[in-house]
Amino acid sequence: MLDNNIRNITLIIESFSDWEKPWTFYNFVINNSNISEIEKNNFSKAYQEASKFELWNFTDLNIGIENSKAFLKHNTGYTENAIKQIINAIAYELR
Repeated sequence: MLDNNIRNITLIIESFSDWEKPWTFYNFVINNSNISEIEKNNFSKAYQEASKFELWNFTDLNIGIENSKAFLKHNTGYTENAIKQIINAIAYELR
């Protein structure tokens, strides 16, 4: 069961639907009026860590996706859907 902070940030992450503009994902989450400062800081740190060069420095994008996914699963309480949203945004940024 997710704690209230994780549940809230997960709902915010999962609510992003404007994949025609994936570059807006991060700001959509960070600037959401329902996000607390703690959630904002945790999300920002997780996003930054999941975007690290070491995780994505492969010619095969799928390796980066799997590395980032494993990092997020191990280090956050985010749902599979939230992790998928984050990875989609990161992968777009790195293209």
